[in-house]
Amino acid sequence: MLRFISLSTSLALLVLCSTAHAESPFAGDDSNHSIAPHANIGFELLGGADAFSAGVRGHVGVDKAFGSGRVQPSIGIGGTFGLASLSVSDPRALDGRVTIGHADWGPEVQLGARWVDGGIVDTRVFASFAYLYTDLDDRLMLDAIEGVGGTRGMRASIGGNWADRQGRAAVSDLSNEEDAADWLIMLAPQQVEITFERSGGSDRYGVTISYGL
Repeated sequence: MLRFISLSTSLALLVLCSTAHAESPFAGDDSNHSIAPHANIGFELLGGADAFSAGVRGHVGVDKAFGSGRVQPSIGIGGTFGLASLSVSDPRALDGRVTIGHADWGPEVQLGARWVDGGIVDTRVFASFAYLYTDLDDRLMLDAIEGVGGTRGMRASIGGNWADRQGRAAVSDLSNEEDAADWLIMLAPQQVEITFERSGGSDRYGVTISYGL
């Protein structure tokens, strides 16, 4: 997993460096950046019939927009990785549940639409799918839990990212002394996803709230 995260991060840094000549990723100029980087990290809460997970979720990658209109379809590739605590049913436990470690990583594809208005970053909506490699708590090798296991999984989501709008608002406020404190808007999340994940022997639904592009 560490190797996958390292490779994914290197990809994001390479793309960011290649676009560093731009004055600002939120600049409202006439430039049309058809290829855009994505990198974000946040919190994920998922639950199902017999399982609940809470942890950290990250994404890195790039996407390419097509066409010349105000709204352009896009396709993206990249990777995702997550670290979470997975709570599952176990009749042997005193309270009927046990919590184990859960990690996953894998390639991801995104299909979506971008509202193009200049700059590297654009507001976008997307649907994503990822094939996951999973790693569960080592304790399961010594004390297995019925219905919990597996080394593969999948993740699908529908979401939106408005880092562009938030960034523009923050940059504008920094130039206005009367509203200088309004840059605090950047403390609000920039991306939300409605998420489905199948891994570790369970299906879970929930939300992912992230910061980043």
